[in-house]
Amino acid sequence: MKQSCWFLLLVFLGVGLLSQDEEVFAEQKEIKAMSPWEGDGFAFPIGDDKVYMVAVYTGIMFVEDNQGALHAASLVCPGTVQADLKTMTKSGKGHCIITNVDGDRVYTEFSCTGDMEGCRGPFTITSGTGKFTGITGEGEMISQMQSRQILVVEGFESARQHGEGIATWPRITYSIPDQR
Repeated sequence: MKQSCWFLLLVFLGVGLLSQDEEVFAEQKEIKAMSPWEGDGFAFPIGDDKVYMVAVYTGIMFVEDNQGALHAASLVCPGTVQADLKTMTKSGKGHCIITNVDGDRVYTEFSCTGDMEGCRGPFTITSGTGKFTGITGEGEMISQMQSRQILVVEGFESARQHGEGIATWPRITYSIPDQR
């Protein structure tokens, strides 16, 4: 009798495991995107030939071939950059908030390294709201920026900078789970 109970239990467990649904995605894509953007921030000297900058970059994300839910979404990216003026190199990190016309948001993180005009590194989609709830993804972000205006803050040894540039994502893969 005990063997038949174990057998039935195993059969029920097997049927239960086989009938579990796999995760269904509302959208899975690999895209290319770009965004002309502007940045405003403050740069602070933090040592000999070292500068630390806190900035916010804004723009509109355009997806190649107008594909997918991220096309024409607004982009706001607060970030920090540390630069070495002796080697003319920098590294940075930050977050981007991508918002569609309905107000649904995608939250991301990025980090990068490069020279004084450009920076590249990993870009990770961490979460979202509304139709983007549960979104995940990753890719590479490449940023190029040129300072157009530098204002020195009197007596503070910092400089306010305004720049313009472009961010590109040669390949982003993302998945949005079905909300049903």
